[in-house]
Amino acid sequence: MNPDFLKNLSVLYVEDEAVVRESVRRNIAPFVREVITAENGEEGLARFRENRDRIDLIVTDIMMPRMNGIEMVDAIRKEDPEIPIIYTTAFDDRDSLLRTIQQSVSAYILKPIDLERLLESFQQAAVRVENRQLRKSLQENNRLLEERVRAQTREIREKNEKLIQRLFTDNLTGLPNRTALKKRIDTANAPALILVDIDRFRSINESYGERIGNEVLVIFAHLLERFGTERGLQIYRLGSDVFALFSSECESLSRCERIATELLAYLNRHEIQVPSYEFSVQLNATLGIAEGREKLIEKASMALQHAKTNSKPYLVYNEAYNTDAEYRRDMRWKRILKKAVEENDITLHLQPITDREKHPVHYEALMRIKGEEETHSPAQFLPVAKKMKFFTQLSYLTTEKALKICRNSGCSININLSVENIESSAFVSWLKRRIETLNVAPKITLEILESENIRNYDTMITFFDAMHRLGCKMALDDFGSGYSNFVYLQRLRPDYIKIDGSLVREVDRDENARIIVRTINDFAHNLGIQTVAEHVHSEAVFEALKTMGIDYFQGYYLGKPSEMRELQCLA
Repeated sequence: MNPDFLKNLSVLYVEDEAVVRESVRRNIAPFVREVITAENGEEGLARFRENRDRIDLIVTDIMMPRMNGIEMVDAIRKEDPEIPIIYTTAFDDRDSLLRTIQQSVSAYILKPIDLERLLESFQQAAVRVENRQLRKSLQENNRLLEERVRAQTREIREKNEKLIQRLFTDNLTGLPNRTALKKRIDTANAPALILVDIDRFRSINESYGERIGNEVLVIFAHLLERFGTERGLQIYRLGSDVFALFSSECESLSRCERIATELLAYLNRHEIQVPSYEFSVQLNATLGIAEGREKLIEKASMALQHAKTNSKPYLVYNEAYNTDAEYRRDMRWKRILKKAVEENDITLHLQPITDREKHPVHYEALMRIKGEEETHSPAQFLPVAKKMKFFTQLSYLTTEKALKICRNSGCSININLSVENIESSAFVSWLKRRIETLNVAPKITLEILESENIRNYDTMITFFDAMHRLGCKMALDDFGSGYSNFVYLQRLRPDYIKIDGSLVREVDRDENARIIVRTINDFAHNLGIQTVAEHVHSEAVFEALKTMGIDYFQGYYLGKPSEMRELQCLA
């Protein structure tokens, strides 16, 4: 995300719930130029007309009194057909959601609103905003343009300086964060670090909820600050339930050990009182200690991990802890992958995709690597394969095997492709030749994995068009997870979308999941796209999906991936 550009945006935020409106306004205000708020569609329309030359982006709820979000956007679109619109919604009105598709909105954000997701949506809309601003700026003469650029450069520089300061602070506790600690270590003469990890903190979140857990963390931070101030230590929060006590002038490790012992005793004497919930909790912690400027945080983390593993209250780092486990793990996978590629020791497990009568109509080809003791799935080795440059070779081998299974069996086969595959002109050219040579195009469906990572839609559209001309079918995998771009779905026009399993798994008992799945299904059908539900794990889920009109189904309830010797295919 480019914070420089977001700092130029003026946002109109329309929300009828005062608490939500103020909370979101406060959270996004540091990232944009200004936030103008309104409490309903009628007021939002008025604010837009009053500030039309200033507003770059509109964020609005759908269901509001007096004038709802859809009616407001209809009115705004008559006056400004290009301004980016982002809807925030709880998907409690499926018909209203379908109506918004024709309004060329930039994104949908589910409530409760996640700040990072909202800022990502701002970035998605920023291209249109930037084009609008460019057209306006070109109308100015050269002298005024140069003057404005100089002024904006000064303003951006000043605001960036303030933004950078925010990057060094933990939002929850107000303590300096990991980035601040790294910077401080670089300037210290003889630094020492004590990492503090709250024992079994997850159980607090699971028992009382995240809100109470956050209150506990804030109170714990205050305890550490009081303890550290008395001893000349700086306190940092590194993330989750891990804190740090830092000394820039370490006298000796024995002093750090004394401080560690004092801290553990201090925590034992102080219960954490949570006023909002009227309960108290006694927290224990495990500590890791290290000294020296070089890789100080990593060394303290290793000491902490060894202390936790060995049930010690604290440990001081020594070289024996630096086992480079990750490096050894990567080297192990490198050997496995190298052998698999050189010996073509890769297998495909096939999982059926069925119709409503549970008859297989397609099989998805899933890559596996045979090990000495077990068969490995892609989740285990793909990250290393990409890092070690084996990914491209694996793509060629698995795709070739899948194409030949299709030719030999006569069954329809789904082949997984990544965005990296499609962005490789060499791979795409080879794929076209092999499909034509084996004469299997009508039986091939190409599934695009990680479709939320698509950045160059022109390349993707060109690929879809080329494959369709060959006679292949196209599918988008994991639709509904992350940022699903409905606008580009209309341009890509896949034959299928596969609804993400995180939504499908709960449709038999979660009303929100049912609303989202039904909405996606109806939207796809309106575009002439068929739907496949993934991760169908029970009869209850299968029956619920059938009532929604889902076309095809895939999951362990209907068949696990396996090395099928004989495939059953519908004619």
